[in-house]
Amino acid sequence: MRSARPISLLLLATLLLATPAAAHHRQTPTILALTTSGDTPLPRVPAQGKKTLTLAVPVGPNKRIIGVDVFKDPDTPIVVETTGDNGNPAISFTGTSYAWDTTADPLDLGLPGRQVVLSLNGNLLPVSNDPTGTSQNPSLDTVGLRVAFESQGDLANTGNPPGTSQVFLRNPDGSITQVSQGVGSARNPVVSAKRRQLAFESTSDPDTGVDTGVSQIWLGTIVGFGTPIALTDGQGPSRNASIGDDGRLVVFESTADLAGTGADTGVPQIFMYDTKSQTYARITNDAGGCTMPAAAKVKRDWRIAFVCGGQPFFYMLREDQRYRVQTDAGSVTQRVVGELGIHFVALSTTSNLLGSGTTAGKQVYLVNLYKRPPQPVATVPATWFPTRGINPL
Repeated sequence: MRSARPISLLLLATLLLATPAAAHHRQTPTILALTTSGDTPLPRVPAQGKKTLTLAVPVGPNKRIIGVDVFKDPDTPIVVETTGDNGNPAISFTGTSYAWDTTADPLDLGLPGRQVVLSLNGNLLPVSNDPTGTSQNPSLDTVGLRVAFESQGDLANTGNPPGTSQVFLRNPDGSITQVSQGVGSARNPVVSAKRRQLAFESTSDPDTGVDTGVSQIWLGTIVGFGTPIALTDGQGPSRNASIGDDGRLVVFESTADLAGTGADTGVPQIFMYDTKSQTYARITNDAGGCTMPAAAKVKRDWRIAFVCGGQPFFYMLREDQRYRVQTDAGSVTQRVVGELGIHFVALSTTSNLLGSGTTAGKQVYLVNLYKRPPQPVATVPATWFPTRGINPL
């Protein structure tokens, strides 16, 4: 494992000035293993809050949905669901509500395939009630009253054609609204913890609604149900949107040259959209490509995390500096996210962070950046377009 190089004075000062009252960065171990066996990915939707995250952990033939309060009692997970093929868990900002998709039937509704269910303050509620059994990939609002998810069913009686995935929203009264538009497939919704925004990907043309076959990132709202707008218009697909914990940044990956001609490069890079200035930035320009972005506010800056070549990195947006989270060079990281406060990142990796070498499956760790500083790496500053929307520090 490579030795850590000194952290930049600017980033160190930012971290120290933003010390939380609970001083978790001082009390929490350098590395906290949240799983120790099997092969556990980090969820598609990062945790919104600062205390609790959720995982789908393989246990025999099942995948157990758990919550982990990493600063209070990380060794005693909250068991939410134990039976069946459960996946894609999401947790509310409050840490008291969970949603996931499953092939089990915990409510004995007799519905087929995959359904989305909700645990709202400990009470299990149906979400999708989907006769096609194709509902998956949920995301929650701040308290868990609204659940966005995707399905191929005509759940809102809009005439959605069979086999076409659309994005739906379960409202607090249990009714279902279709958020996506057109006849193209829409997938992977994510709801922001603040500002009530909803991002997803869709292949529908924003003007005609026809299926273009190329997914673009769209941004809408979970309140008022105004028409979502397409944020991208590239010749290559844009995917895997994530909204920062303060609701300002939308990050995503795209193979399109969005900062240039829009042509499909075939190589995914990480991009960012600032909802305030309505400007964009290409965060990476790596020959091998980068995927799975996530964003988190860090005092006066934003940390945009991603994976390139199986290694975990993050980019400090205003500092214009890239960092590598310390892992074994021969390991493979599935995802890294800036969950649980400014001093911490969570990652799922084969790097044995409590020892050396690699593990058979990917384990989930919480890394204390205060005690294990990230490594600054040679950085090409982000390319902003049409102008720089957020000033450097």
